[in-house]
Amino acid sequence: MPSDPAGISGDQFGIDDFYQTASNRQPSTDNYLLNNAFKFSIERVPTVTYFCQKANIPSLSFGFVEQPTKFGARLDIAGSLYEFETLEVSFIVSEDMRNWLEIFRWLRSLGNVEDFNEYVSVEQHKSDAELLILSSAYRPQYSVNFLGVFPTNLSGIDFDSSVAEAEPVIATASFKYRSYDIIPITT
Repeated sequence: MPSDPAGISGDQFGIDDFYQTASNRQPSTDNYLLNNAFKFSIERVPTVTYFCQKANIPSLSFGFVEQPTKFGARLDIAGSLYEFETLEVSFIVSEDMRNWLEIFRWLRSLGNVEDFNEYVSVEQHKSDAELLILSSAYRPQYSVNFLGVFPTNLSGIDFDSSVAEAEPVIATASFKYRSYDIIPITT
């Protein structure tokens, strides 16, 4: 490799040889991710899929442990717990409220509101969900698979007769889950 006029080479900074040529530092595409190029589905509430307006890939963080030293600085070491943020899904409520009621009934079945009639077994509490991320040509590019999904919150429905133009009602549901993985889709 020819030496840099300043006498510094990429290997001195731990830069992989692959990235030391200009052609390998260029992106493979100049298209950007579109925020409306997605499809979301949950096995347990299939009618939410068609009316889905928003969904997110929740943030992921990994905790750390502070290790004391006899010097004047703390040493942070990876090794605590993963924290998955909440999955938020917004959808238009259908006229018959079927999609909202599916989540409402699912949420009520997780515990005992009044008696044991609504309660279902623990095996039925959870479902799987998938968020398909589409390319700029609207072809599936990645599949975000959520495991062990269950609802924790469902927004209410507000009615207002004072609005000039009728607008669709948007509801938001919050879900917790065991984990998620992002898998590339090869076509």
